[in-house]
Amino acid sequence: MLIACQETAKQQDDLSSQTPAEQGASLYSMHCAQCHGEDGKLGASGARDLSTSKLSDQDILHIIKKGKGAMPSMKALLETDQNINLVLSHIKGLRR
Repeated sequence: MLIACQETAKQQDDLSSQTPAEQGASLYSMHCAQCHGEDGKLGASGARDLSTSKLSDQDILHIIKKGKGAMPSMKALLETDQNINLVLSHIKGLRR
């Protein structure tokens, strides 16, 4: 448990020195890229291609917070609404 707390504190320290765009990219890399890929096109485990998404902000937020299909909720991992919104902004930036 102590190691997990130390990891979270280190991640928060790393994020605090970044711009919002960098923070969104870092959070996305940590929590989303394994399935969606750094460019949003990976599609591992049935993950959608985020570069072609036409979903509204509200729809994306709902999926991040609640999950969909094989994707679990990311709410606990992202921890705050601010982090969720940073990831949302990054995802929108992956669109073609």
